[in-house]
Order: sequence, then structure tokens, then C-alpha cells
Amino acid sequence: MNNRLLEATTLFMTQLEVVQGELSALMAEKRTAMTQIQGHDLARISADESVLITRLQKLLRERNRILEFAQERNLPSQSLLHLVKAIGLETRDELIARIEQAQHTAAQLRHESWVHWIISHRSFNHYTELIDLIAHCGQPSPTYHEGDDQSHTGGALLDASI
Repeated sequence: MNNRLLEATTLFMTQLEVVQGELSALMAEKRTAMTQIQGHDLARISADESVLITRLQKLLRERNRILEFAQERNLPSQSLLHLVKAIGLETRDELIARIEQAQHTAAQLRHESWVHWIISHRSFNHYTELIDLIAHCGQPSPTYHEGDDQSHTGGALLDASI
């Protein structure tokens, strides 16, 4: 019984490490594409990212199955780390190191994802400001209109009344 759980956990960790490695490489490529404004690369990367996300979701379901199996046998099921510490014996140290490395990699991926969000958000803000300048003939949009509640039609290039 414990051997089956250990084999399933070892296989899970191997698959997770592969997907995390591919996702790390893709995230680095995505950051380069974002900072160098390579839209065609971003479209391809987005498709690849979707495939990896699907694989991660499949792995999450597998992790949950392993933990449910452990719970049915009254073994620790809070996390794979708790499970391995309880049943690992001969492979315990190796699996614990792999799980901790996977946790570290997951934290790095979350950080990189946050960086991508910041880049996207700032790019969106710059784009919005540029559109606003075009709409107002190169002048910044007024924040307040003194005593004027009428709607404005926009600048020379962009007619908002249409």
C-alpha cells in the first residue's frame, strides 16, 4: 500500500518537475516577448501556456487523488510533504527535497506571473494615455470641467459622438 503511494508520488513529482521546467522556460520567453513588444510571439506563447495550464490542472487532479487515497488509509493527507514524511522511509529525503524544490519553483513562477501582470498593466496605462492624447489633440484630458456638465465630442481624430 505504501509502495503504491510512493510510486504514485514519485511519478507525480517527475511529471510536475517537467511541466514546471517547461513553464519556467516559457515564462522567460514571454517576458522577453513582452519587453521587446513581439506580438506574434506572444500569441504563440499564449497557446503554449494554455497547453501547460491544462497539464498542470491534470496534475492537480492527480495530486488530489493521491491525497484522497492516503486519507482513505488513515495516512496524513494535508499535503504530499506530510504524506512522504510519514511513509517515505528509504526515499523520504529525496522526495522531500524534490517537493521543496517544486514549492520553490512554484513561488518563482508566481513571481514571474506577477511581473508579467505589472508589465501588461503598465503597457495598458501607457496605451490609454496615448489614446487620450490623440482624442484631445495632444492636450491632456481635463480632470474637472468648471460649471460644465455637457458631454464633449472628443478631439479631431476621434469623434466620441459617433
